[in-house]
Amino acid sequence: MSSEPHLEYDKGPPLDDGTETENESDRTGTDDEPEPPDVGETQQPTATAPPWVAGLCSGAGAFVVVFAVIYQLTSSMFAAGTFARMEQEPNRWAIAGLSTLGSHGATIEQGGEQVQAGFATYAGLTSHVTTLVPVVVLALAGYLLVRYARLETRADAGQAIGSMGLAYLVLATGLAQIARWTPEEERVGTTGDPNQIAVPVDAGTVLTLAVTVFVFAGLGAAIAALPRLLESGLAAGDADSGD
Repeated sequence: MSSEPHLEYDKGPPLDDGTETENESDRTGTDDEPEPPDVGETQQPTATAPPWVAGLCSGAGAFVVVFAVIYQLTSSMFAAGTFARMEQEPNRWAIAGLSTLGSHGATIEQGGEQVQAGFATYAGLTSHVTTLVPVVVLALAGYLLVRYARLETRADAGQAIGSMGLAYLVLATGLAQIARWTPEEERVGTTGDPNQIAVPVDAGTVLTLAVTVFVFAGLGAAIAALPRLLESGLAAGDADSGD
Protein backbone atom coordinates (compact mmCIF):
# COMPACT_ATOMS: atom_id res chain seq x y z
CA MET A 1 0.00 0.00 0.00
CA SER A 2 1.46 3.29 -1.09
CA SER A 3 2.00 5.94 1.51
CA GLU A 4 2.00 8.85 -0.97
CA PRO A 5 -0.73 11.40 -0.30
CA HIS A 6 -3.53 11.80 -2.92
CA LEU A 7 -5.00 15.21 -3.77
CA GLU A 8 -8.73 15.29 -4.23
CA TYR A 9 -10.63 18.21 -5.79
CA ASP A 10 -14.08 18.95 -7.05
CA LYS A 11 -14.26 18.59 -10.81
CA GLY A 12 -17.57 20.48 -11.09
CA PRO A 13 -20.43 19.66 -13.45
CA PRO A 14 -19.64 18.11 -16.83
CA LEU A 15 -19.15 20.54 -19.64
CA ASP A 16 -21.68 18.71 -21.78
CA ASP A 17 -24.45 19.25 -19.23
CA GLY A 18 -23.83 22.99 -19.06
CA THR A 19 -23.78 23.32 -22.81
CA GLU A 20 -27.02 21.41 -23.24
CA THR A 21 -28.71 23.43 -20.49
CA GLU A 22 -27.57 26.66 -22.06
CA ASN A 23 -28.73 25.61 -25.51
CA GLU A 24 -32.12 24.48 -24.18
CA SER A 25 -32.67 27.85 -22.48
CA ASP A 26 -31.74 29.65 -25.69
CA ARG A 27 -34.17 27.53 -27.69
CA THR A 28 -36.91 28.09 -25.15
CA GLY A 29 -36.41 31.85 -25.27
CA THR A 30 -36.36 31.81 -29.06
CA ASP A 31 -39.56 29.76 -29.28
CA ASP A 32 -41.38 32.14 -26.96
CA GLU A 33 -40.64 35.16 -29.17
CA PRO A 34 -43.38 35.84 -31.76
CA GLU A 35 -42.36 35.67 -35.36
CA PRO A 36 -42.54 38.95 -37.27
CA PRO A 37 -45.39 39.04 -39.78
CA ASP A 38 -44.59 38.83 -43.45
CA VAL A 39 -44.74 41.96 -45.56
CA GLY A 40 -47.67 40.59 -47.51
CA GLU A 41 -49.63 39.79 -44.33
CA THR A 42 -49.38 43.30 -42.88
CA GLN A 43 -52.90 44.53 -42.15
CA GLN A 44 -54.17 47.80 -43.56
CA PRO A 45 -54.99 50.52 -41.00
CA THR A 46 -58.71 50.73 -40.33
CA ALA A 47 -60.88 53.26 -38.52
CA THR A 48 -62.47 52.02 -35.30
CA ALA A 49 -65.52 54.28 -35.57
CA PRO A 50 -68.96 52.74 -36.29
CA PRO A 51 -69.86 52.53 -39.98
CA TRP A 52 -72.53 55.24 -39.80
CA VAL A 53 -70.14 57.65 -38.05
CA ALA A 54 -67.45 57.03 -40.66
CA GLY A 55 -70.04 57.58 -43.39
CA LEU A 56 -71.26 60.87 -41.93
CA CYS A 57 -67.72 62.20 -41.57
CA SER A 58 -66.85 61.08 -45.08
CA GLY A 59 -69.92 62.69 -46.62
CA ALA A 60 -69.45 65.98 -44.80
CA GLY A 61 -65.76 66.06 -45.64
CA ALA A 62 -66.42 65.34 -49.31
CA PHE A 63 -68.94 68.19 -49.54
CA VAL A 64 -66.55 70.64 -47.87
CA VAL A 65 -63.78 69.67 -50.31
CA VAL A 66 -66.08 70.05 -53.33
CA PHE A 67 -67.31 73.46 -52.24
CA ALA A 68 -63.80 74.66 -51.37
CA VAL A 69 -62.41 73.67 -54.78
CA ILE A 70 -65.30 75.26 -56.69
CA TYR A 71 -65.05 78.40 -54.55
CA GLN A 72 -61.40 78.66 -55.56
CA LEU A 73 -62.35 78.28 -59.22
CA THR A 74 -65.07 80.91 -58.78
CA SER A 75 -62.58 83.30 -57.21
CA SER A 76 -60.34 82.88 -60.25
CA MET A 77 -63.30 83.81 -62.48
CA PHE A 78 -63.83 86.95 -60.45
CA ALA A 79 -60.15 87.76 -60.78
CA ALA A 80 -60.43 87.33 -64.56
CA GLY A 81 -63.28 89.84 -64.66
CA THR A 82 -66.11 87.46 -65.57
CA PHE A 83 -68.64 89.53 -63.64
CA ALA A 84 -66.91 92.89 -64.08
CA ARG A 85 -69.58 94.26 -66.42
CA MET A 86 -72.22 93.96 -63.70
CA GLU A 87 -73.18 97.21 -61.96
CA GLN A 88 -72.59 95.45 -58.67
CA GLU A 89 -70.54 92.26 -58.46
CA PRO A 90 -72.46 89.33 -57.00
CA ASN A 91 -71.45 87.68 -53.79
CA ARG A 92 -68.70 85.10 -54.31
CA TRP A 93 -70.26 82.68 -51.84
CA ALA A 94 -73.58 82.77 -53.72
CA ILE A 95 -71.92 82.21 -57.10
CA ALA A 96 -69.82 79.38 -55.67
CA GLY A 97 -72.96 77.80 -54.22
CA LEU A 98 -74.84 78.02 -57.52
CA SER A 99 -71.84 76.62 -59.37
CA THR A 100 -71.52 73.76 -56.87
CA LEU A 101 -75.16 72.76 -57.22
CA GLY A 102 -75.13 73.16 -61.00
CA SER A 103 -72.05 70.96 -61.24
CA HIS A 104 -74.07 68.14 -59.65
CA GLY A 105 -76.72 68.42 -62.36
CA ALA A 106 -79.19 70.64 -60.47
CA THR A 107 -81.14 73.11 -62.60
CA ILE A 108 -80.34 76.81 -62.09
CA GLU A 109 -83.45 78.90 -62.64
CA GLN A 110 -84.16 82.60 -63.00
CA GLY A 111 -87.72 83.67 -62.35
CA GLY A 112 -88.94 80.08 -62.62
CA GLU A 113 -87.23 79.43 -65.96
CA GLN A 114 -83.96 77.66 -66.62
CA VAL A 115 -80.98 79.97 -67.03
CA GLN A 116 -79.60 80.07 -70.54
CA ALA A 117 -75.85 79.56 -70.23
CA GLY A 118 -75.29 81.18 -73.61
CA PHE A 119 -75.38 84.63 -72.04
CA ALA A 120 -71.93 85.84 -71.06
CA THR A 121 -73.14 86.75 -67.56
CA TYR A 122 -74.05 83.18 -66.68
CA ALA A 123 -71.49 81.30 -68.76
CA GLY A 124 -69.17 80.92 -65.76
CA LEU A 125 -71.71 79.39 -63.36
CA THR A 126 -70.85 75.88 -64.56
CA SER A 127 -68.09 74.50 -66.74
CA HIS A 128 -66.46 71.22 -67.67
CA VAL A 129 -63.88 71.74 -64.92
CA THR A 130 -66.41 72.35 -62.13
CA THR A 131 -68.46 69.35 -63.28
CA LEU A 132 -65.47 67.05 -62.78
CA VAL A 133 -64.85 68.21 -59.20
CA PRO A 134 -67.75 66.33 -57.50
CA VAL A 135 -67.13 63.28 -59.68
CA VAL A 136 -63.51 62.93 -58.57
CA VAL A 137 -64.09 63.86 -54.91
CA LEU A 138 -67.11 61.57 -54.44
CA ALA A 139 -65.37 58.61 -56.08
CA LEU A 140 -62.30 59.15 -53.91
CA ALA A 141 -64.41 59.52 -50.75
CA GLY A 142 -66.24 56.26 -51.45
CA TYR A 143 -62.96 54.50 -52.14
CA LEU A 144 -61.32 55.69 -48.91
CA LEU A 145 -64.44 54.89 -46.87
CA VAL A 146 -64.50 51.23 -47.92
CA ARG A 147 -60.72 50.95 -47.87
CA TYR A 148 -60.06 52.18 -44.34
CA ALA A 149 -63.35 51.89 -42.42
CA ARG A 150 -64.06 48.72 -40.45
CA LEU A 151 -66.77 47.10 -42.58
CA GLU A 152 -67.21 43.45 -41.67
CA THR A 153 -70.55 42.73 -43.33
CA ARG A 154 -72.56 43.96 -46.27
CA ALA A 155 -74.93 45.66 -43.86
CA ASP A 156 -72.01 47.71 -42.50
CA ALA A 157 -71.03 48.74 -46.03
CA GLY A 158 -74.60 49.76 -46.86
CA GLN A 159 -74.87 51.69 -43.62
CA ALA A 160 -71.64 53.55 -44.28
CA ILE A 161 -72.49 54.47 -47.89
CA GLY A 162 -76.05 55.43 -46.94
CA SER A 163 -74.99 57.73 -44.11
CA MET A 164 -72.34 59.26 -46.36
CA GLY A 165 -74.91 60.09 -49.03
CA LEU A 166 -77.37 61.40 -46.44
CA ALA A 167 -74.82 63.79 -44.94
CA TYR A 168 -73.85 65.04 -48.39
CA LEU A 169 -77.49 65.56 -49.43
CA VAL A 170 -78.37 67.47 -46.27
CA LEU A 171 -75.50 69.90 -46.77
CA ALA A 172 -76.26 70.31 -50.48
CA THR A 173 -79.94 71.00 -49.75
CA GLY A 174 -78.98 73.55 -47.14
CA LEU A 175 -76.70 75.22 -49.66
CA ALA A 176 -79.59 75.45 -52.15
CA GLN A 177 -81.59 77.35 -49.55
CA ILE A 178 -79.02 80.14 -49.23
CA ALA A 179 -77.22 80.20 -52.61
CA ARG A 180 -79.27 82.92 -54.34
CA TRP A 181 -78.29 85.82 -56.55
CA THR A 182 -80.36 88.80 -57.65
CA PRO A 183 -78.83 90.78 -60.54
CA GLU A 184 -79.34 94.44 -59.71
CA GLU A 185 -80.00 95.61 -63.26
CA GLU A 186 -82.64 92.99 -64.04
CA ARG A 187 -86.23 93.64 -62.94
CA VAL A 188 -89.47 92.06 -64.04
CA GLY A 189 -92.97 93.47 -64.22
CA THR A 190 -94.13 96.85 -62.97
CA THR A 191 -93.81 95.97 -59.31
CA GLY A 192 -90.03 95.94 -59.42
CA ASP A 193 -89.71 92.45 -57.93
CA PRO A 194 -86.19 91.06 -58.38
CA ASN A 195 -85.66 88.27 -60.89
CA GLN A 196 -83.78 85.96 -58.54
CA ILE A 197 -81.37 83.28 -59.71
CA ALA A 198 -81.48 80.15 -57.56
CA VAL A 199 -81.72 76.37 -57.52
CA PRO A 200 -85.26 75.25 -56.63
CA VAL A 201 -85.44 72.96 -53.62
CA ASP A 202 -87.88 70.34 -54.86
CA ALA A 203 -88.05 66.60 -55.43
CA GLY A 204 -86.31 66.88 -58.79
CA THR A 205 -83.31 68.67 -57.31
CA VAL A 206 -83.00 66.22 -54.42
CA LEU A 207 -83.26 63.26 -56.80
CA THR A 208 -80.61 64.71 -59.11
CA LEU A 209 -78.22 65.30 -56.23
CA ALA A 210 -78.87 61.83 -54.79
CA VAL A 211 -78.17 60.11 -58.09
CA THR A 212 -74.90 62.00 -58.52
CA VAL A 213 -73.75 61.27 -54.98
CA PHE A 214 -74.60 57.58 -54.82
CA VAL A 215 -73.46 56.73 -58.35
CA PHE A 216 -69.96 58.13 -58.05
CA ALA A 217 -69.47 57.32 -54.36
CA GLY A 218 -70.69 53.80 -55.07
CA LEU A 219 -68.28 53.54 -57.99
CA GLY A 220 -65.33 54.41 -55.76
CA ALA A 221 -66.57 52.00 -53.08
CA ALA A 222 -66.88 49.19 -55.63
CA ILE A 223 -63.31 49.74 -56.79
CA ALA A 224 -62.08 49.56 -53.19
CA ALA A 225 -64.14 46.43 -52.44
CA LEU A 226 -63.07 44.57 -55.59
CA PRO A 227 -59.84 43.10 -54.10
CA ARG A 228 -61.76 41.81 -51.07
CA LEU A 229 -64.41 40.20 -53.25
CA LEU A 230 -61.78 38.55 -55.42
CA GLU A 231 -59.89 37.30 -52.37
CA SER A 232 -63.02 35.83 -50.78
CA GLY A 233 -63.98 34.22 -54.09
CA LEU A 234 -60.55 32.62 -54.46
CA ALA A 235 -60.66 31.39 -50.86
CA ALA A 236 -64.07 29.84 -51.44
CA GLY A 237 -62.82 28.18 -54.61
CA ASP A 238 -59.78 26.72 -52.82
CA ALA A 239 -62.03 25.38 -50.04
CA ASP A 240 -64.31 23.67 -52.55
CA SER A 241 -61.38 22.11 -54.40
CA GLY A 242 -59.90 20.91 -51.11
CA ASP A 243 -63.11 19.10 -50.22
